[in-house]
Amino acid sequence: MIQNIKEPKETDALTNSINVDSPMSVLSTEQHSELIALLSDLIRLPSENPPGREVLVEQYLIQYCEKNGLHVERIPVTSNRANLIITLCGESEHNPIAFTGHMDVVPVWSDERFRWNTDPYEPLVKDGWLIGRGAADMKGGLACVLLAMSELAHTSIRPSRTIHLLATCDEEDAMRGSRTLLHHPIMSELSDLVVCEPTGMTLCRCSRGRTYGELIIRGKTAHGSRPGEGVNTIDIAADIIRSLSLLNSSWTLLPKRDRDWMSQQNCYSHDDDMSQEVCGRRELDNSCGFEVPSYWQPLAIHAGLEPGIIPDVCRLRLDCRVSPMSSCNYEIERLNQILDEIETTHHVKAEFLVEDKREPWITASDHRLVLKIHSLGAFDETVFSGSTDANVLREAGLTPVIIGPGDLNDVHHENERVLLAELERAFLLYKSLML
Repeated sequence: MIQNIKEPKETDALTNSINVDSPMSVLSTEQHSELIALLSDLIRLPSENPPGREVLVEQYLIQYCEKNGLHVERIPVTSNRANLIITLCGESEHNPIAFTGHMDVVPVWSDERFRWNTDPYEPLVKDGWLIGRGAADMKGGLACVLLAMSELAHTSIRPSRTIHLLATCDEEDAMRGSRTLLHHPIMSELSDLVVCEPTGMTLCRCSRGRTYGELIIRGKTAHGSRPGEGVNTIDIAADIIRSLSLLNSSWTLLPKRDRDWMSQQNCYSHDDDMSQEVCGRRELDNSCGFEVPSYWQPLAIHAGLEPGIIPDVCRLRLDCRVSPMSSCNYEIERLNQILDEIETTHHVKAEFLVEDKREPWITASDHRLVLKIHSLGAFDETVFSGSTDANVLREAGLTPVIIGPGDLNDVHHENERVLLAELERAFLLYKSLML
């Protein structure tokens, strides 16, 4: 059920713009109830991806915005999937602030469902937590932004600048939603981007990237009763997986010449040919743990024709989480080096077909958005270990940070949950950034 937001007192809005950790900055009973109700409504909508059922959330949000004075624009992505741009106009259209969150959630697989203690799509509040699929990743962040925008829409206090919420589809898969947004005219107007993914309310001004694809190994068939005959591609795959562990343990930074170039340019570029400035920054230190290593891992494997035949083809899904101090191309080059060695040693063909590249990024410690957030409360910093829509949207020139309720340790598995205290803190922070 979609509810209208009760009009808050103007003094409440002013209080929320001071400091989210102040004893004066607390949610009223009504705000607390509204936030839980909104998030619970979103969790009850099983917007699983795959197959891509974001339309359930999309329709809810459109009705919610219409009831609460927010403008909404629907941006088609496929025949039945879309992004939403939700807007609250401010005193000035110059330098708007953007928030982003995705409407899809990962599926609850059949084996996983048996491990849930509750119905994953029937939210439960218990012991200071809200439990349900999407509670942390990331309908909690969406609910906090929506409620903050709705409250402002119901007061006479206009935000100083226009606020946009980019609600995307397909983040949990190929990120078709954010890639579609790259071509929208609004991108040329935006600069500051707050990504509401779960960080435990720790500020992430740098993020790993990601590249992935399919590795195809081609050997030679033989009768299964003839040991040593043919080339068993499962054996080759096992050697490659062992080599990935060595590759991860021997990870090093980009070559020094590239890092020296970055320092001279006062930016950090992730293009190997240095032809494109990707993400501005002022230092190349390790104050935020930038030197977390890249790592490769297999996520799926398939081989075999039928019993009794040595398999001549094996396919592996390989995934690399790319260090903020590296690039997708650099990590693919390192992988190809070990594949060359495998081909020479075993006389096989091993080809890695890249399906996506999501470059890592770093935002400067003295960027206005980083400084503003630190002025509003005591927030630790860390590196975001996953990839988000920010890895795509930064291609349009946006400067991102990630901060939101929930913990990555609690997502993509049974009994997903989010702390109510983090929801409240996120709501207060987002609202303060809007004023």
